[in-house]
Amino acid sequence: MVAGIEDIHRPEAAPGPVERAVSLRKLGWWVLGVSVLLNVLSMAIPALIDHPLTTERGEIRVYFDVFSEGNLPTWWSVALLVLAAVSHAVVGALAVAARTRGAWAWFVSAAVLGALSLDDHTSLHERLERIGKSWVSFERFPGYWLVPGIIAGLVIAVAMGLLAWRLSGLTRWCMIGGLALLLGSAMGMEMVQGLLVAAGESGPVYVLVLHAEELGENLGVLLMITAAVRSVTITLRAGQVGIRHGRTEPTMITEER
Repeated sequence: MVAGIEDIHRPEAAPGPVERAVSLRKLGWWVLGVSVLLNVLSMAIPALIDHPLTTERGEIRVYFDVFSEGNLPTWWSVALLVLAAVSHAVVGALAVAARTRGAWAWFVSAAVLGALSLDDHTSLHERLERIGKSWVSFERFPGYWLVPGIIAGLVIAVAMGLLAWRLSGLTRWCMIGGLALLLGSAMGMEMVQGLLVAAGESGPVYVLVLHAEELGENLGVLLMITAAVRSVTITLRAGQVGIRHGRTEPTMITEER
């Protein structure tokens, strides 16, 4: 009888640590905002501030100009590509650990993104001018690197398309949209710029196309990073961060007793 009373009044075991999925959506909006801001600054600084440092080849203009190399926009673009490469490699490693079929496609994508970051940092694609000139000859079109670049673009499309084909739902569309934006901006907008230069256009239309190319490339890379983030679940439990392959909604909360 006493044992029965003790059983009735015995307190329940305290619940264990709560595990919750972490959302990176807010961070993503901040990264998007920085990408847009850099493009706006590149256009606004020479247009709104009339000073030797902000016009022509002034130091401030060159530092923020998306058309120039080795400056802040270049650093940002390279950083995004490196982040995308690392995130795809991490997802690939998690997919291997989870014994998910097709994990190799993430590593292929990571290698391509890593090569693109090297190209952006060293302007490797513009060193293809001589190869392009040895293949074809244009009267006024300046973008000779596009000729061998188209072949490289096809290789990139196939390599990263293999990953998109193995994904599903919104994650697949993020990868497809990112690939379309990246290649469409890098190749398509560059071709439009060449046609404008051949037509003698160097005014506002050319400037807008130039900045649309840079922003489009950044948005494409951001969508590829989003595809990687959507392929994993990041959790926080008792101050410890965990990551595993597979998608879990950020609102899900689990408890252990």
